[in-house]
Amino acid sequence: MSDTSPILSLPLIMPSQAQKHVTHNEALAMLDVIVQAAVMSKALPNPPSTLTLGDRYLVAAGAGGLWSGQENAIAVWGGESQGWAFHAPKMGWRVYVQDIGAEVVWTGSVWDELGGGGGGTLGANVETLGVSTTANSTNRLAVASAATLLTHAGAGHQLKINKASAASTASLLFQDNWSGRAEMGLAGTDDFEIKVSADGGAFRSALRAAAATGVVSLPQGAVVDGAVTGTAVQARAADATPGRLLAVGAFGLGGNAPAVANISLQDDTIAPGFYGYDVALGSLGGPEGAQTGVVLHQRRSAGCESQMFIVQTSGTPTAPVGSCFTRVRTGAAWSGWVCGSAIATGESGGGRYERHQNGNQTCWQSVTTSTAGEVEVTFPMAFASTTGLVTTVGVVGGAAALPRIAGRTETGLSISAFDTSNARVAVQLDLISFGRWF
Repeated sequence: MSDTSPILSLPLIMPSQAQKHVTHNEALAMLDVIVQAAVMSKALPNPPSTLTLGDRYLVAAGAGGLWSGQENAIAVWGGESQGWAFHAPKMGWRVYVQDIGAEVVWTGSVWDELGGGGGGTLGANVETLGVSTTANSTNRLAVASAATLLTHAGAGHQLKINKASAASTASLLFQDNWSGRAEMGLAGTDDFEIKVSADGGAFRSALRAAAATGVVSLPQGAVVDGAVTGTAVQARAADATPGRLLAVGAFGLGGNAPAVANISLQDDTIAPGFYGYDVALGSLGGPEGAQTGVVLHQRRSAGCESQMFIVQTSGTPTAPVGSCFTRVRTGAAWSGWVCGSAIATGESGGGRYERHQNGNQTCWQSVTTSTAGEVEVTFPMAFASTTGLVTTVGVVGGAAALPRIAGRTETGLSISAFDTSNARVAVQLDLISFGRWF
């Protein structure tokens, strides 16, 4: 019969043994250490200098001195009279280590931590963990609680959800009675998405942030029930910052047209849109005599701009109220303002001309005839053809003279004036020529 127990190696009292109390007390001393085992510190290579009866330690590998040869044993200080006692661990023994606040277990080769602050591996390898509920092979960590707290240990805290590949899923799923209603994360791609479902079956992507560009899209569209503000929205009605949203009243759309200063600028700095024109507020560049009005400014490309001006109040008959003027710029300078159906007016060679959108052209000029012969007259603007070209002549001053047109082309005519004796005379004539310019 063995004189020790088979598991803990406790000394047994033998038959007819003298001083049985010694063996019994020795077994109790061992139980006093092993049952509910706890030590002050783990893996010390040498005994501490200050000791109290009953102090216990786990001996480190490579220990020396009084602990030499006792690697991984539980060392117990029995006082000066008894010295150190050592207990070799058995597989599965658990010991609480006070200075790290964690429990360790003897694996047969090492004291490994079960959790706490020491970073042990056995605690991390628990197959399932249920907190107030049952975990399973799919939900290996399950928590039933009114709230779950994950807080920092230092400056911050990260919750990491990792997936195996781009086609896999790493997401948070929100359920209603165990049926999915919303999901956010990387669902089947590396783009971040927020999806919603009415039945837990069909999910619709409400928001997507592209991983490659960071561009956010709203695949189902968006409904905004409040005001949109901030730097992404126009700061004022004439704010033309690229990429900003237009507000009501932008460039006169849905509100009052913003005031404009000089509309004759030639550097493409006037943003296309509707503007309010008011001379009293510093506006300039409009048709002569116009005091207030509305301007439509548009641009086809750099240096190619058009303006339409509707007169609201005027100081001269040359800009009647309600009239519409237009002009264009294809290069450095603006053309002159034209009104109504007239698309071009001007002066040339001592005369005036006016062209209309329907192709009609009128030229006005004054000439003085000569007693020496025909006077060659050049039209202020050439006509397209002599077909249908008509010229009316009036004698200025009431002199008795008969005008005669000797020849006429698209660019001019020859003219003389005769008295009653058929002699050439020098008189002033007013000519109005009417025809087509295209």
